[in-house]
Amino acid sequence: KSLVEPAPKASTYVSSFEVIAEHPHDSSAFTQGLAFDAAGRLYESDGLFGRSAVRRVDVATGHSIARTANDEHIFGEGI
Repeated sequence: KSLVEPAPKASTYVSSFEVIAEHPHDSSAFTQGLAFDAAGRLYESDGLFGRSAVRRVDVATGHSIARTANDEHIFGEGI
């Protein structure tokens, strides 16, 4: 008798979406992560090596309200 159980069969999960609004966004931002806080404020981590930062973004305009840059040697990925 084998002590190893057979692997479960893979299942496919299909999701769908509906676009309900579009908002402006900085096209030069290399977005790594997005998060909304409990008050509905948008936070975005973006950048490349030497240019990573976390920003609070005005959803209506796409402009940064506040920005904190990471040290040049830190690559920010996600929030």
